[in-house]
Amino acid sequence: MGFKLRATLFVLWVIFAGCAGARKLTYFNDIAATAGTDSLNRLPQMRVQRGDVLQITITTFDKDVSLLLNPYQSGAPGTPGSGLEQGYLVDSAGYITLPLAGKINVLDKTTAAINDQVAQELGKTVKNVFVSTRLVNFRISVLGDVAHPGSFRIGAERASLLDALSMAGDLNVTAKRDDIMIIREVNGVKQYATINLNDSRTLSSPYYYLANNDVIYVKPGSNRLFPSSKTVQLLPAIIGVISLLTTVVILSK
Repeated sequence: MGFKLRATLFVLWVIFAGCAGARKLTYFNDIAATAGTDSLNRLPQMRVQRGDVLQITITTFDKDVSLLLNPYQSGAPGTPGSGLEQGYLVDSAGYITLPLAGKINVLDKTTAAINDQVAQELGKTVKNVFVSTRLVNFRISVLGDVAHPGSFRIGAERASLLDALSMAGDLNVTAKRDDIMIIREVNGVKQYATINLNDSRTLSSPYYYLANNDVIYVKPGSNRLFPSSKTVQLLPAIIGVISLLTTVVILSK
């Protein structure tokens, strides 16, 4: 086999290897590279679990009554149910205790349902009650082969797996994109799921949207072809230099 043919085949191999590696670094490879839409299941609603901390804001037309119904907002020390987060801690039985309303079961309920429940209970003694509930200790943890592993606080009621990975600085190039583990606790029972970010069906998975205290573990890949992130980042430059040198050698013959 002539030198020119061998050199050409080598350059082609390097280029194809780089393309194959780049494809492994992308997400949702089965989605066509054109504009379009896809139907998703109805978005899941966050449901309150034991150990959650709820910020319940209750307003009325009477300022004194409103102050009484919002003790944790007054800054008074020793507020029941308050801790690192100001709010009502859901106890092991799924209850919170509110002024005037007493104990209320909020386990596995949405914030909208809690709003209605609290307003109905307080409406027995107070007129014109308006209630707003939010989860204030919504946190997720991202571990493994990511740029910045750690625990992250979520300011909204909903966050997706991609949101969490973005907070963690995205996956490293050595990470396994088709084998990401999500650990979730529901009513004291641990659940485990494996997510494949190369498959668009992940967007419809019940684990795509995260729950409070979810743990995301990103497994490292073997990446024998590209052992380090720096190597992959420099791959286009390496291919360009090799191609240039090969062309010079071929032309000089």
